[in-house]
Amino acid sequence: MSEKGKKRVLMIDDDVDFQAANRVALEAAGFEVLSATDSRQGVEMAEHEHPDMIIMDLMMEQLYAGFSAVQALCAHEETSHIPIIMVSGVTTETGFRIDEGGCKPEWLQVVRFVNKPIDPVELARMIAFTLA
Repeated sequence: MSEKGKKRVLMIDDDVDFQAANRVALEAAGFEVLSATDSRQGVEMAEHEHPDMIIMDLMMEQLYAGFSAVQALCAHEETSHIPIIMVSGVTTETGFRIDEGGCKPEWLQVVRFVNKPIDPVELARMIAFTLA
């Protein structure tokens, strides 16, 4: 938790519009928001900043950069406990579904998988519920 007593959320997403919209909703919900625009920067930030939650995009600098970042975070003792919500527009863009009937697949080491677009207020509620 941050010095101000707020829970910290790290958004790792290369979509600056997604980050901007969600930053407003998350800050309004009382979270401190950190951000990274690629998977490598996000993993490094998580290791140094120890956020309470991570919002991870699937497709960034490489098609499946989010999967690689999740694996890296889960492999490090200091970040393996941080809950991750993975977000992706892959279903919207390709029609391919990663989630299974609205649920994350068993093999995906995240607490939730969410298809974009998602309402920023709903994402803030999801985070609050997960961290409660």
